[in-house]
Amino acid sequence: MVDSFKENTFDPYVINVSSECPQGRNIPFRLIAIEDAFVDTFQFNMVAGSYSYLVWNPDPTPSSGQTINSLLTSLGYNGNYTTNLLSMQPLDMYRAIFVCCGVYSNNYRIAVNGQEATALTSYINNGGTVYMEGGEVWYYDPLVGGHNFCSLFGLQGIADGASDMGPVVGQTGRFTQGMNFSYSGENNYMDHINPTTGILIFVDGNNAYNCGVAYNAGSYRTVGTSFEIGGLVDANAPSTKRALLDSIMHFFGIFAVGNEEGIAENNPFSTSQVLKLYPNPFKSSAGIRIQLAPIANTKASLKIFNTAGSCVKSFSIGNSSQAKNLFWNGRDNSGARLPAGVYFVNLELDNKSVIKRIILVN
Repeated sequence: MVDSFKENTFDPYVINVSSECPQGRNIPFRLIAIEDAFVDTFQFNMVAGSYSYLVWNPDPTPSSGQTINSLLTSLGYNGNYTTNLLSMQPLDMYRAIFVCCGVYSNNYRIAVNGQEATALTSYINNGGTVYMEGGEVWYYDPLVGGHNFCSLFGLQGIADGASDMGPVVGQTGRFTQGMNFSYSGENNYMDHINPTTGILIFVDGNNAYNCGVAYNAGSYRTVGTSFEIGGLVDANAPSTKRALLDSIMHFFGIFAVGNEEGIAENNPFSTSQVLKLYPNPFKSSAGIRIQLAPIANTKASLKIFNTAGSCVKSFSIGNSSQAKNLFWNGRDNSGARLPAGVYFVNLELDNKSVIKRIILVN
């Protein structure tokens, strides 16, 4: 029986493979642990060069899935796009799967206990991360032969809805904080959903119903929405589809290829120029230096997220063309001391995002 856990943050194992190894190759490992007279053997598999994401887009009107794929690629994530999920096995070569089911009457119903539902359920239960969108997938489809994914997404469908989606508004303290989108996508019988074990991340601003839930189950993470990301209308940062997709990937614990702390949105400046953290790791106080001098009249905001994707601390910066020196004492917005662990410092510069990891120790 396991009685404790320990994460080796400072000296992790690094496994390298030959450049000739095909991407997606499933490699078996055997780990032998020895302490005094105790010996145990663990067997597991790892995928070499796994892809950041797979977009499965069976939606008969495919623009949302195509938009998601294009934006993820532009953000530096590597992935694949398909309209046939079963042709992309094994799914564990993908760190995240984006599922686009569409909106009535141009929607795709995933059959209850069918091969696609079984493959997705197995992927999630084995530690996968999934984003799923659809106007019917949460409430109506399970009533008429569609698979019920609600418990895996920490939510429940409560109503068939109407044609009144939008504005789509993010929630305070979540990775969607500050987001507010007009909606121009397909808009018919949009399911109403409520969080159960998940957390609310989006509501319909005019009609006061819930339309987005994120769930951290511990062993896996999911995001479910009843609107289509492709139907969101970009506004001022952070209300852009690019920022939302990047935030979802960060909630999933996935960062751009080869860059766990970097710049999205084609920022022309390196992270070392724009954002510096010191010391890192830190115990009592960390300095945060923001170098805005090369950028005239930049609208900036700084937020710190935990590994669950929740915003724990916000700093006000405003418009400036000068360097800023801030300090974080390891406490949240209410002044409570946060637990030791990994946090992410997210600097928004107009429509650009700079992210760095920082470690708080006891």
